[in-house]
Amino acid sequence: MYSIIKYSIGFFLYVSLACSQIKLDINTIPDEVDVYLDGVNLGTSPIRNERIIPGAHIFEIKKKGYAPLRYELIVNPSKAIEIDFFLNPIHNCKFKTKEKGLVFELNGEHYWDVRDIRIDLEAGDHTLRVFKASELIDEQNIRIDKPETFNYVEKNNI
Repeated sequence: MYSIIKYSIGFFLYVSLACSQIKLDINTIPDEVDVYLDGVNLGTSPIRNERIIPGAHIFEIKKKGYAPLRYELIVNPSKAIEIDFFLNPIHNCKFKTKEKGLVFELNGEHYWDVRDIRIDLEAGDHTLRVFKASELIDEQNIRIDKPETFNYVEKNNI
């Protein structure tokens, strides 16, 4: 009998903790960002006095002109959670060259062999690699912090 009561109390405490709702506040930079929690649109930031239950959750933060953010979080039982998200802006950049026979690679993701191209890039550091006849001839780290045009000139070996 005692073990049944002990089990019932333990189960009740577990269920009440697992089902308890936690106050959720979300801040973003920039403001007025679409916030999704487990695929449900919570509205635009800042989000105040929303409710969340303990467990695994996925936040998706989206705004035109910024790189989307997906964040997985395991919420433990508590009274309140405040989360700050910072989105990186996207900049339209141009890459130009007058050189012939070059293949460009950006971050191991984007490849091109044309003389003029536009690419939307997230603000931050990127790696540009240049190939000629399948041989790496140049590698540069570039920082994107505004819309910019990059004019590539092949380095001459002396």
